[in-house]
Amino acid sequence: MSLRLDHSLLDNSAAGASRLLTETRRRASGRRFGPTGTVRCTGRPAFRSALARDLGLLLDLDPDVSEWSCLPAVLELANRDGEVLDRVPDFLVREEDGRERFLDAGETGLTPADPSVAYRAVPEDEIRLEPLLSNARDAMRYAKRVVPLGDRVRLLAYLAEMSPITLVEAASAMRESSEPVGAVIALALRRIVRIDWEDAQIGPETPVRAR
Repeated sequence: MSLRLDHSLLDNSAAGASRLLTETRRRASGRRFGPTGTVRCTGRPAFRSALARDLGLLLDLDPDVSEWSCLPAVLELANRDGEVLDRVPDFLVREEDGRERFLDAGETGLTPADPSVAYRAVPEDEIRLEPLLSNARDAMRYAKRVVPLGDRVRLLAYLAEMSPITLVEAASAMRESSEPVGAVIALALRRIVRIDWEDAQIGPETPVRAR
């Protein structure tokens, strides 16, 4: 007895997944959550919830994250009853070591139907951590800021002689930037210098270090 593959079922399944992905992205694109800047997001930023936006902020500050993208694909995930569902996760994250993982913001109660797929639902209490989240929101105002080469070189030379220095001292090296503190933050977002975002709320005495 030979088994025949029903291609129409496969075609319908692929079409359904494509519609789900398109509709999820369409709905998310109509929502706005601030701040709007990103640093390591590839493609168009689109968030279906404020919690997802907050998780995106943390991904930009995570030193282990190389890049991330929003609403990347349709995954088959199983619920607690073992039923397999199609879902578009909030993010695909690529780490500095090359590994990739899918993330959802908030508890979903779902696990990958394929155990080889790296997927995690990040609980809200892990996302709404302070002062990290507040620092991320403040810092992302400067995500698109371009720092003049002279300011960058002066700060790196300063740090080569003495590290750490305070944020106020680092800002004093920003002679060509209209907003010196923002210029230092922009360099930290691009990992040219280092600020420890988790230690305390950003202020005049925040340590700035060479990478």
